[in-house]
Amino acid sequence: MAATLPIIDFGPFLDPSTSLEEKRKTAAELDRACRDVGFFYIKNHGVPKDMIDAMLVAARHFFENTTRKEKERLAMRKTSEGGDNARGWLEVIKEDAGSHEAVDFYRPVESSGPPYVTGEGPNLWPSSPPGFQELAMQYTERVTDLGTSVMKAIALALGVDDNVFLTRIDKAFWNLRILGYEGRKAKSEKYAGIGQHTDFGILTFLLSDETPKALQVLSKSGEWIWADPIEGCYVCNIGDMLSEWTRNAYKSTLHRVCHNSDSLRISIPLFFDPNWDAFISPVLPSTNPEEEDENRGIKYREKFIQSVDVPLWRDPLTPPDSD
Repeated sequence: MAATLPIIDFGPFLDPSTSLEEKRKTAAELDRACRDVGFFYIKNHGVPKDMIDAMLVAARHFFENTTRKEKERLAMRKTSEGGDNARGWLEVIKEDAGSHEAVDFYRPVESSGPPYVTGEGPNLWPSSPPGFQELAMQYTERVTDLGTSVMKAIALALGVDDNVFLTRIDKAFWNLRILGYEGRKAKSEKYAGIGQHTDFGILTFLLSDETPKALQVLSKSGEWIWADPIEGCYVCNIGDMLSEWTRNAYKSTLHRVCHNSDSLRISIPLFFDPNWDAFISPVLPSTNPEEEDENRGIKYREKFIQSVDVPLWRDPLTPPDSD
């Protein structure tokens, strides 16, 4: 029997009337998923269904109706070209590593540009569909609230003061990405997708359309398993920064997109990351204190810049196992 991802009912943790004991049970389930898999479904998350549906409709509208000229107006540009090497539209066509289109938006941060430092430029919002910016910002606020609540649950499970987390995510440098993976009109060995990788932030909350057999997760046994969408759930995974924060008790997990459907697939991940200027160091004690590096830690800004300089589509993409 193929491995499956755990499903976490997060409703009890969000309900203010829930007892501390019940919240601890939810936190313990979350902790187990982060330790054993690094990927899980989260249901009863508090993000309204009508808002979720509207985001999927708006993203599909963009990829199906926006002109090439408008996309190029939104194109991501290098810092040497007046952009910030992070925000905007990008098209990736790689036969050996999957293809996709994406538009990236980030939390605004103070900048002295132009010229811009990597990650510090303005968001480039599409003019169509109408009202997309307002919808996207409302959606982002709801999902970042969820991210904060998940971090509170993680703190409870780990037995650490949640302020250690909360003071470093109160201005979380979120990244909202809308992705379109083209339909494969002619079956071939080429795939629309993204090569295997781990996410570099704290948490990723993935919203996608109903397309099955597109996202794969590498299990501890070395098996690639499908993480198909489940109605009412986010697919959530931990990133490298949370691994560092927990001294690798939580391990970020390799995953990849191997889209081979005839139809366009819409995917909307929200990457919930630390504050732009946060310094992240382990919150758990070392098992070898005498060997501990007292300066261990990562400046999030530096991690972000390093990560965007090594795009995911450079990773090799192996066709998914047939089943």
